[in-house]
Amino acid sequence: MADDRRMSRRELFRGKVFKPLREAAQRGAVAGRAVSRQDISLVLLQRPPGAVAEGQFLASCTRCGDCVTACPPRAIRWAPPEAGEKRAGTPFIDPIRQPCVMCTDTPCITVCEPGVLRFELPRTMARASVDKLACLAWRGQPCRLCVDQCPMDGAIELDEANRPAINSEACTGCGVCVQVCPAPRNAINHRPLSNRPFWRG
Repeated sequence: MADDRRMSRRELFRGKVFKPLREAAQRGAVAGRAVSRQDISLVLLQRPPGAVAEGQFLASCTRCGDCVTACPPRAIRWAPPEAGEKRAGTPFIDPIRQPCVMCTDTPCITVCEPGVLRFELPRTMARASVDKLACLAWRGQPCRLCVDQCPMDGAIELDEANRPAINSEACTGCGVCVQVCPAPRNAINHRPLSNRPFWRG
C-alpha cells in the first residue's frame, strides 16, 4: 500500500516530518476537534479497528489495557473518568493526538482476549469527508498531504484539479488525514461510527 511519497511509520509516529504542518492542523482543531477532558462525555469515541457494537463493547471490555500496550504508534488510549462511568478506562483513539496507522498485522485485535476487537468485523472506525470550504486544495492552494499520507489505497482520490475527495468504500476512518491536514481550520470532517455491527459468533 505504501509508496515512496509517504512518510515511514516511524516518522509518522515520532512526528518529525511535517511538524509545522501538523501543529497548524492542531491549531485548526481548537474548536472541539481534539477530544478534551471537558467535552469527552459528549462525543462518540473512536474505537480501535474491528470493534463490536458499542453496547456489546462496553459490556464485554475488561479495561485490561492490552490493546493500549500493543499499539505500535500508541494511538490507543484509555478513556479518562470524564468520559463517564461506563466508558472510563475503555480504549479509544483521538486522531488529532495520534491516529491509527492501519497496521497490517493489527496487534490490537490479536491481543484482545475479551473479543471486543475482532478480525471478523470491518476495520472501519469512523466516517470522514472533506470540508471544501476549509480545504486548501479546494481553495486553490497546492496541497495533497492527506492523499500522500493516507495508509489506505484509494481512500482519498484527487479530481482533475487535484482536489481531494474521500472514497467511503475504501476509507477506514483511521484519522491520519485529520492529523496531517495543515488548513487553518481542519478540513476533515471525522465522525466515529455509532452503528458498529453486533458480534454473534
